[in-house]
Amino acid sequence: MSQAVAIAQQTRPSRRWSIDGFKSFWAKADVALVPLVHEVSTSDIVGYWPRPIGVVRGSESYVKVIDAIFRVCPDLSVTAVEYVQSGDLHFVRWSGTGTGPNGQFEFNGLDRVRTTADGLVCENYVFCDHPFFAEVAANLRANADGH
Repeated sequence: MSQAVAIAQQTRPSRRWSIDGFKSFWAKADVALVPLVHEVSTSDIVGYWPRPIGVVRGSESYVKVIDAIFRVCPDLSVTAVEYVQSGDLHFVRWSGTGTGPNGQFEFNGLDRVRTTADGLVCENYVFCDHPFFAEVAANLRANADGH
């Protein structure tokens, strides 16, 4: 293997979940980045979102929730306040700000992410009781109905 090929392989972006990737992705809502979620998650990912969204199974459905989050709140910014890892579990306490249909808001939450041996997200619990998630659920329903 040539030195140039070895260097290229070492500098290629990682397609694994990481806290740095989490911070970068959620720092500023960008709908164009949403498809990248497929690259760091398994095809059978299970997402446990706050009610009324609930349990979402599969990469396509999981990505639709994130897309709806960014569409409901195009200026969303989430900051990782604390992070800890225990084996394949990653805990991120975060705070967020943005402007939704009902004006500006702030909220806090916690993600508990489970990764596979190769670093892909296979499960995510999102703990947050802010009413913003009801707006996201309404957006998901409207898009599912073709409105």
